[in-house]
Amino acid sequence: MQANQFLLPTFFKHSFLLSTFCFLLSAVCFLPSASAQRFIGGVAAGMNITQVDGDEVFGYKKVGFNGGPYVKLMLDRKQRFSLTMELLYSQKGAVKKSNSSYVEYIAKGDTAFIDPLYPDYDKRFYYNLRTDYLELPLLFHYDDPRSKVSIGIGFSWARLVYIKEMQWDYSIIKSDSGARRLNTSVSSGRYYKNDWSGIVDVKIPVYKGLKLNFRFQYSIVPFGQVRKFYSRSINATAPVERKPFHNTLIFRLIYSFNEKYTENTKYDRDGNRVGPKWVRDPDAMKW
Repeated sequence: MQANQFLLPTFFKHSFLLSTFCFLLSAVCFLPSASAQRFIGGVAAGMNITQVDGDEVFGYKKVGFNGGPYVKLMLDRKQRFSLTMELLYSQKGAVKKSNSSYVEYIAKGDTAFIDPLYPDYDKRFYYNLRTDYLELPLLFHYDDPRSKVSIGIGFSWARLVYIKEMQWDYSIIKSDSGARRLNTSVSSGRYYKNDWSGIVDVKIPVYKGLKLNFRFQYSIVPFGQVRKFYSRSINATAPVERKPFHNTLIFRLIYSFNEKYTENTKYDRDGNRVGPKWVRDPDAMKW
């Protein structure tokens, strides 16, 4: 079943907020005088590379989509400070395929990778968690006057719209393939419907309104229930409790629709250009 089957009901559930954002973005992009205003509209698209801290499955190995429109408000005449709001579809999660004969901690119950009562079973396993969010980040940016590199910090609220959790445990004898979908859904309560994250953001100019964007994002609070993990030793009884946190690296391209640029005419004494070739036109902004 595809993610967009779950996205549509959630869209209508939050229709007021999304409609307000889309109206503002449309006004920025299509009004004749929009290019002379402090509001700038654009779109971002790229990928998440994620892991979940707290599931005993390690490594940035889960790849997902990250993208959507944004609106930026310039805060000062010199265009050094700005406030940005985005509307994103963001795919996160974790994945692990292991042929190792050693796993230090295992989850018990419906998340058991290996049954602690049978430590001699083959330790290979496959695990895949996918969580899709409708996300609203809010960021404050500072643009360096020389390099025009933008550095920002902020936070994000995300609403869970789709989830799938798969396990392939080679020690499950009763199953022909060993694959099973865990009893997980948006409303199951195993993973929470809301996720709050902190963000560190860097934008590097490429050409006029086109920029490279690198972002690190981490859950401020756990996005799911506490899970208990047991040592692979058959005599170990005390569990280790883990809280799940999204740990995300984001790589994107960003393009602004209505930013006006002019050629940078600042040079040093040796005749080298100071900063990028194209910079925002300060005369194009009305206050």
